[in-house]
Amino acid sequence: MYDYLLPLQKRHLKRASEILTESFIDNPMFVYFFSEPKKRRKILSMTFPIVIQVLQSNGRLFVTSDHVEGLFCVSKHGEKTKIGKLLNAAFTCAIRIPQFLIHLSLIEFLRKASRLQPANSTLAKYKMRFDNFLLVDSVCVDPAHRHQGHMTKMMKAAIEETKKRKTFCLLQTETMKNVRIYKHLGFSVVEEVRFDHIPFSTFVMIYDPYGITD
Repeated sequence: MYDYLLPLQKRHLKRASEILTESFIDNPMFVYFFSEPKKRRKILSMTFPIVIQVLQSNGRLFVTSDHVEGLFCVSKHGEKTKIGKLLNAAFTCAIRIPQFLIHLSLIEFLRKASRLQPANSTLAKYKMRFDNFLLVDSVCVDPAHRHQGHMTKMMKAAIEETKKRKTFCLLQTETMKNVRIYKHLGFSVVEEVRFDHIPFSTFVMIYDPYGITD
C-alpha cells in the first residue's frame, strides 16, 4: 500500500514543517485564527513541529520521497496512543508557550476555537459508533510541486489500505478545491458544517466502499 511512499523520519522533520506551513498559510481556518499574514506564518512555523509530534502519537506519517514533495497522516481509530510521543509534544508545547503568547491573544484564540466545536462533534459521532476505521489528516503538497500527482499518490495509498481493511476512511477539509479533488478520488461529502459569523465551512468527507456507514 505504502511501498511507493516513505515513513516520516527525523531527517524529514524540518522540511515537513516548512511544507505544512506553506501549504496551510492560506487555509481559511488559519486565516480566521490569525488574520495578519506575517503573524500567521510565524505562528504556523512554530506550531507545525508540535502538530507533527501529536500526529505521530496516534498515526503514521508518510512523505512522497526524501525530497518531501508532500506528506500526510493516516491513523486507525481505536489504536492506542503512543504516550511517549504525546508527552514529547506536550513538553515542546509548554516550552514554546511564551513565544506563542507574544504573537497571539490566548483568550481570543480560545474564543474562536470554541466556535468550531460542531466540526469536531461530527467526527466524534463516527468515533462513538464505529471501530477500526481510518482517519486521514494534514494532507499537503509543496506549492512548488503541485499538479504532479503527489496528492493522488498519497490518497490512493490510504484508499488501498481502506479496501484491505474492509473499512471506511474519513477526512476534513475547509476548501472547495480539496473537496473537488477528494470527490474525484471517490470520497463523498457527508456533512458541511457551517458556522455563524465565520466565513468558511468545514466539509466532512468519507470513502466507504462497503457501505458500512449507510
